[in-house]
Amino acid sequence: MQISRSLEYAVRSLVCLVNSKEPLSLKRIASGEKIPSPYLAKIMRTLVNGKIVCSTRGRKGGYFLLIPPEEIALYDLYLLFEKKDKFLPCFEDNSYCPTPGKCVRKVVWYKIENAVIKAFKNVSLQEMAGKNNLSGKAKK
Repeated sequence: MQISRSLEYAVRSLVCLVNSKEPLSLKRIASGEKIPSPYLAKIMRTLVNGKIVCSTRGRKGGYFLLIPPEEIALYDLYLLFEKKDKFLPCFEDNSYCPTPGKCVRKVVWYKIENAVIKAFKNVSLQEMAGKNNLSGKAKK
């Protein structure tokens, strides 16, 4: 399993926001995290549309979290950027399977998928930022 660069950059950008006491500009996040500004602009737009962050204009403007970091599960971000939560095409579309009803591997893959999803749901943005909350788990 491999996460996309967009998800990686989103997490890194959000960790910057968690660690900041003030809104951060796109330029400041991009330079601090070594992320190309145009790419980061698209990522931040996705995060704004997903109601994870908000932005303000002006001299003291920038991006800030809309949700406390302990309530943002890595899984929420995964769904926002990866657009799907299924490992294999046959999990979403049975017609994809060349051996419908006979595949013993599907049960094993399904167990693995569930374990990974559970792990993503149990890791919060706060934990990714190295600031463990009391429970150490995301609430979603």
